[in-house]
Amino acid sequence: MNSDASHDESSLLIREILIHVVEHPDAKDTLDGIHKFWLSARTAQQSRNRVSAALEYLSEQKHWLTKKSAGAEVTLFGVNKDRADEIRKFLSAS
Repeated sequence: MNSDASHDESSLLIREILIHVVEHPDAKDTLDGIHKFWLSARTAQQSRNRVSAALEYLSEQKHWLTKKSAGAEVTLFGVNKDRADEIRKFLSAS
């Protein structure tokens, strides 16, 4: 797979995660839950590592998702409601 295809897949994955949190602003889930339930059939085939990388990017770099520990090995992701307008602008522009 070339890097353009990889970038396109990552962009689609990021868009699907963001669409989900915009449509369900109170949704919070773990990496595994997001991988299993938030993604369409088209992106659900993405590796767990790729989904993890997208979540880290969206929470740590963009600050569009919140990331909260819920126990020793459980991390929940959800939308950063303070950034909802920014997320909507991103989704409508791309």
